[in-house]
Amino acid sequence: MDKAGDELRDSIDRAHAAASSLLGVADDIAKRRLEQVDNILKTTVKDLVNKTKEDALAILEKARKDADALEKEIFADVKKVIWETECAGRRLLIGDVSTALGSLGKMMGTNQVLLTPPRRVLQTPSWYEGCLWWCRDPYIVDVKEPFGETYKQVRDLLEASIASEFIDDSTPAHHLVGTYEYLSSLAKRTSCFYQGSEDRYNREYIKYQGMARRWNNVLDVSF
Repeated sequence: MDKAGDELRDSIDRAHAAASSLLGVADDIAKRRLEQVDNILKTTVKDLVNKTKEDALAILEKARKDADALEKEIFADVKKVIWETECAGRRLLIGDVSTALGSLGKMMGTNQVLLTPPRRVLQTPSWYEGCLWWCRDPYIVDVKEPFGETYKQVRDLLEASIASEFIDDSTPAHHLVGTYEYLSSLAKRTSCFYQGSEDRYNREYIKYQGMARRWNNVLDVSF
């Protein structure tokens, strides 16, 4: 029973996260999908009353399948909404890097970008640390093709900036929320480079959007 319940919860959580990612972008769709997710859970709880273990397992399994099917439908909504709103209905090319990055970074020439993360934990090495004129800001990233390689560099740098060793009780909550929102936005824009194979980046968008929302809900995001 515990395993079946955990599997249902995982399916519900995935569907809920996908629907929640549409809030503020396509509210009508988001609210309708969130109601469908909630209805699966409410119906399941109601149907489990006074059931035998065997019947309860069958109910949980059906609910899990329903939630998984709904999550696929919601993910298709997310994909369509991102394509129409963020990508403006066209596939981005490497020459569109500045468009993809938006306010996430500052272009330096044609093949480098200086990130402006919400939280800087890496410092530019000084001359006495073994470098002279070749020192460069660690938040300068080389733009690579395919753009997914650039995305991975940026993602790794930003995730490192909120690693556990850099976080304590004095860390402003907006650093965490801002970093996850930054990653969410970048994943969404990166998907525009991959028409037809954008699912990976759309899922990362949903994941980071969910993380930002969770931190926003449990902490006072103030400066």
